[in-house]
Amino acid sequence: MKRLRYTLLELERENKKTCDFCSNRYCKDNKSVSQIITRHEETNKLIAVDVVCEFCKEKFENDELLKCSKCGKLQTKIDLDVLSGNYNCSCGEESQEKELPSLPHQRESMTAFYERQINDLRGKLTTAEEAIEIEREEVIKFQEKSEEWSKRQKQELLDRIKELEAENKKLKELTPQELLDEISKLKEKVKQLEEQNNQQTAQVEVKETKKWPWKLKK
Repeated sequence: MKRLRYTLLELERENKKTCDFCSNRYCKDNKSVSQIITRHEETNKLIAVDVVCEFCKEKFENDELLKCSKCGKLQTKIDLDVLSGNYNCSCGEESQEKELPSLPHQRESMTAFYERQINDLRGKLTTAEEAIEIEREEVIKFQEKSEEWSKRQKQELLDRIKELEAENKKLKELTPQELLDEISKLKEKVKQLEEQNNQQTAQVEVKETKKWPWKLKK
């Protein structure tokens, strides 16, 4: 199959010709609004110039218009066999010819040059749009994670406030003697924790002495 380059251009002036890809049998307005210029990718040879309506223009942009399996040319309503309903491209022997790349000294026409520039800019625009879409999705994900983290932190704070309020309410309901008893319990608990810590420290020191006895020598 040939490597073809398609360039979609707006019509410079009103064209009374109807769309080359659909007809009134679809019960749609097929007034032409744009043209598709088809050239050979390597030789810049002009293959076809077709006009499209708004509906078929959208199909072309979504790569939904049919193409010949032999030459790759877009299939127009002229190629449609009304009896069979199949498309029969008129490429014939042309599809079998060997296309040669243009030589270094050959210069492409200004029209083909501008078409190439347009396609290149459209390709860069598509790449930029894809990059922006990826970045937008990343921003959305980050915002969702931030909102989730914020909600979680807020809930944890609310739970902690409830716990403190419950403890405060409990303390307010205690009598002076009960408060003294609660303080004594807390002091005893702190003392037990200090003793456990001292015991663990002593055990570590004994192990260190057995492992490196020379450290005790001065």
